[in-house]
Amino acid sequence: LDILIADHMITSSTKDEIENIAQKYCDIILTNYGDQFKKINPSDIEPEIYAEFMCNRSRVIYTSSFEIIEQIEKDGLYSVMKKIEIPLIKILYRMEKNGIKIDTEYFSKFAMELNEKLEGIRKNIFEIAGTEFNINSPKQLAEVLFLNLSLPIIKKNKTGPSTDGDVLESLREQGFEIAALLLDHRKLSKLVQTYVEPLPKLVDNNDRLHSSFNQIGTMTGRLSSSNPNLQNIPVKSEEGIRIREGFVADSGKKLLGIDYSQIELRVLAEMTGDVNLVLAYKEKQDLHEVTARKIFNLSSEEMVTREQRTIAKIVNFSLIYGKTAFGLAKELKISQKDASDYINRYFEQYPGVKIYEREVIEEAEKVGFVRTLFGRKRIIEGLDSKNRNIRMQSERMAVNTIIQGTAAEIIKKAMIIISKFIEDKKDIKLILQVHDELIFEVNEESVLSYKEKIEELMENAVDFKRIKLEVNGFIGDNWSETK
Repeated sequence: LDILIADHMITSSTKDEIENIAQKYCDIILTNYGDQFKKINPSDIEPEIYAEFMCNRSRVIYTSSFEIIEQIEKDGLYSVMKKIEIPLIKILYRMEKNGIKIDTEYFSKFAMELNEKLEGIRKNIFEIAGTEFNINSPKQLAEVLFLNLSLPIIKKNKTGPSTDGDVLESLREQGFEIAALLLDHRKLSKLVQTYVEPLPKLVDNNDRLHSSFNQIGTMTGRLSSSNPNLQNIPVKSEEGIRIREGFVADSGKKLLGIDYSQIELRVLAEMTGDVNLVLAYKEKQDLHEVTARKIFNLSSEEMVTREQRTIAKIVNFSLIYGKTAFGLAKELKISQKDASDYINRYFEQYPGVKIYEREVIEEAEKVGFVRTLFGRKRIIEGLDSKNRNIRMQSERMAVNTIIQGTAAEIIKKAMIIISKFIEDKKDIKLILQVHDELIFEVNEESVLSYKEKIEELMENAVDFKRIKLEVNGFIGDNWSETK
């Protein structure tokens, strides 16, 4: 038993400190390491004091475990704990130990390229502004935009006119070039400061990064990673692709990437049993094209345009997360009326989804929580709130937790099955997991045979009754080529 994981499953909390466990279950106040030993060199800590520090923690772990185990069994969480979360600990440890190699020289050159771009953007901003200023200072930026340049004020906060992303997006849509430049500057600065410059500083002697994977970092059961966080690298942007190109296979090896195809939509089809949704997957139809035909009222003879399919794709995924007409309108840059029409037509096409969502919400209102397909529990607060926004957010959370949480558990199950298959093999390593994607480092001569076998294991990781899981597998010399 891992008491931090167990407590997370009971409470849905993402606070993973032993101090919280001590106070909650033992009514003991523990001082954390940083506070107790701050400004003390580890070699100067007295053995007796450190022993007492560790014994107090051991006592909390032992004492709290009885109540936690009892609660785990009472909440019906023992099976998912034993079959998914506990076996995963060893797998994540191996992934962290294996790490993934990066090309440090590549990142150095990429950083120089991006910094040159940023310098050019800054010059253009200063030229339009007619003065140099600190672009990262909201106060100075607000003065330039709304006093010097007299741009329209979109919204205000406590300190004055806001310069947040939504404001700049609105100004860009109105044709103000400086807003577009500022958004580009923010995007590139974040990439440089978060990934391109820091990553090479985190490698070991073999140029490998060793990210930490956290089982209790999210409320839905998805894994998270930190130091560095490799799960938030942008997927679709050119810069995000360029970052992935810097993650490489070691000499004589290839990277094998396999990801589930539309896993959350497939989970939605399985759990709702919606006739049209299930039929689309059984007949291997293009689901986004099917949705596009409905929301744009297209006949069977009319072609679905690329833009219409893209909009339908956004609608398909947005409604899993319960996006409102307001949110959809904002994302698609259309009127709320059009967004509302899209949503209504979506539910006309997939009525079983609407029925399922209502059933989930009604059950959550009764019991105060929801469960994934495999039994993970999440407490949902705010369903009885008089504040409409809070109540609707809680309703979206209830549905999203079941779909996203079930999808997260499917890939965890796949990781467990695959790890058993490869545990005694020397020519393949599981090195990374990002949401619905697994990355392996494999000896070049055996990568094709592993690709075929792992695809089979992933597609059969769970036994769905209505639809079949599908995966996409790619082989490459770097991470970008495996997607």
